[in-house]
Amino acid sequence: MINLSEKDKESIENTEGSFSARGVLDHLKVIEKRFGEEGKEKMQKEMRDLGYKVNFSRLKATQEVPTAFYIAFLIVEKRVFELDDEDVKEIGRDSAKISFLLRFASRLLVSVKKFYENADRAWKKYYKSSGEIRGVLIDEEQGKATIDLCNFVGHPIHCRYLEGYFAQLMFFVTGRDTDCKEEKCRLSDGGESHRFTVTWK
Repeated sequence: MINLSEKDKESIENTEGSFSARGVLDHLKVIEKRFGEEGKEKMQKEMRDLGYKVNFSRLKATQEVPTAFYIAFLIVEKRVFELDDEDVKEIGRDSAKISFLLRFASRLLVSVKKFYENADRAWKKYYKSSGEIRGVLIDEEQGKATIDLCNFVGHPIHCRYLEGYFAQLMFFVTGRDTDCKEEKCRLSDGGESHRFTVTWK
């Protein structure tokens, strides 16, 4: 059984709001692709052992789960499969790739500027009442965009996941090699937001 540290528990408990079950289902597809059906079963068992009663096989895309559940899910995933930070980041990329909704939506956005004008709306398709994207700055000449995620606690593992996710979303728009780094984390500096910088070549 996975043991959560006191810091893990604090991050989970302090992350409010709800998360679309569609995001969990997308993520489970990534797990199945990487670790097989057995991987999904391991995740289900560990989450149940921690007291989470969400049944993966009965989950519907139209449902919502607590965002805290999803943070716990990411922590458990990293521990169960012994992932490093780069692995988590790559899973974030894979989750974005598998999301039909976001792939379809990104094709309708004809520019980087347009994409980031709609960033908060896209965030809220999944994080229903949990955090907001604001303070987006774009420098297309330098191939750089900065994203501030506000009113969201999360966990360092979630931050690594978002680095991959945001990088892949920008790839959908630019078609270029992308990367994303968290430049500022409220979990380490006590600030009000997480700041991510996406770059492309």
